[in-house]
Amino acid sequence: MRETKLWILSLSCTVLIVVLLGIHFAVMHFTPVFYGQSVEKARSFTELMARGRDALQMVVYILLLAAALYHGLYGLRNILLELPGSQGAARAINGGLLLIGIVFFVYGSYVTLWTFTH
Repeated sequence: MRETKLWILSLSCTVLIVVLLGIHFAVMHFTPVFYGQSVEKARSFTELMARGRDALQMVVYILLLAAALYHGLYGLRNILLELPGSQGAARAINGGLLLIGIVFFVYGSYVTLWTFTH
């Protein structure tokens, strides 16, 4: 039952990634052009930083980070658990990937928040 829940969460993350990437592309690449901005200006660093300071955009970035990390690390976990090994190895893989995921999420969230608030 636990594995089924983890698998369903991975599939949900896949859907979330597709939706969030769609939102990201629409906001970052298409919306400015619809409001009369040139493509070059819409893609400039200054405009990117201005859009990134929006709280909703930061939430999208952090949710995208969380969904991508879970989806990727869950897939890696399944590959590693397919290899022959003991229960202790399986626990080490689970714990190690959980730790890696937490560290990457905290670091990625910190960088996202720091970059757009300074």
